[in-house]
Amino acid sequence: MTKVAFHWDGAAGRFECLALAPRAKAGSPGSGTFDTNVMYVTGEITSVEFDGHQRAVLKGSATVTGLGAGSNRPFTAVVTPGGPGATLVLDVSNLTFRETLLQGRFRF
Repeated sequence: MTKVAFHWDGAAGRFECLALAPRAKAGSPGSGTFDTNVMYVTGEITSVEFDGHQRAVLKGSATVTGLGAGSNRPFTAVVTPGGPGATLVLDVSNLTFRETLLQGRFRF
């Protein structure tokens, strides 16, 4: 499970992405409890490019813990607008994460 939040005011912004996984192995008790931090990305958005109303490309630099850990890691997040079913593709630390929104809304 991934939790993501971002904000851009036209000049500056923030990006947060937390990936959680179950500690228990699949099929065992607790395997549906997402309680282990696998990766956390937190940083500044330095630019956003809009492709009409079809997508936004967020770029910046982040601190990453867990998978791909490091400081000042460049990231790119491509976001499609909408509610459940909208997507976010995050590239950071030579890793790619493809996420589908289950709750909430991406607006721009």
